[in-house]
Amino acid sequence: MISVRGLSKTFYTSSGPVHALDNVTFSVNAGEVLGIYGPSGAGKTTLLRCLALLERPDSGEILFKDENVLLVSGEKLRQLRMKIGVVFQGYNLLFSRTALRNVMLPLEIQGFDRQEACSLASTALDMVGLSHRKQFMPSHLSGGEKQRVAIARALVTEPEVLILDEPTSALDRRTAESILELIQAINGRTGITVLIVTHQTELVGAICNRHIYINNGVLSEPGFDLEQGLQAAPGSGETT
Repeated sequence: MISVRGLSKTFYTSSGPVHALDNVTFSVNAGEVLGIYGPSGAGKTTLLRCLALLERPDSGEILFKDENVLLVSGEKLRQLRMKIGVVFQGYNLLFSRTALRNVMLPLEIQGFDRQEACSLASTALDMVGLSHRKQFMPSHLSGGEKQRVAIARALVTEPEVLILDEPTSALDRRTAESILELIQAINGRTGITVLIVTHQTELVGAICNRHIYINNGVLSEPGFDLEQGLQAAPGSGETT
């Protein structure tokens, strides 16, 4: 589904260059759940933004079904972005909209008429078990419910890839486990490819088919022991 080859990204700051990604190479199989682990500041978010086509790397390739997405632009790029659903850390919900209208937003941007957008958004909220809260404002939803709305919004355009940035970091353990069970159920039901960016190995590891570890913008050597947690991996510096 996705092949990343030699991806590098450097940010230039007043303190000097920061190598957020350094020759990162890996692949993601169709339908798998891949965990991308690493400490805070390891380069995970930069990698996520590159995969979501929100950030351009300095060098390397990102192939989506064998097509280098870094070479496309305009309408074709917009269509590619619609195949990748992203759930950002912090939910990024619009507090002036109900849960339903938050989920409708990507469809409205695409030009769907209001009735069809409403129907599709309602179906997406049903999928995440939140149909009974669709008319609630985000300020009246719990953290777990906000996360479910964000997931529904990412799924409403029927993407082929779902990327989640720290989906459990702001949740208590029971709520976090319910969100992970939901992600696993969606993957099993739809076959969607899932990438989970996280530092919480003890929670997220259980639902991943495979994992990669990143620190200082560099992928770890094969054989990183997930059960030993992040302390087992070499390096402790931080990047972007």
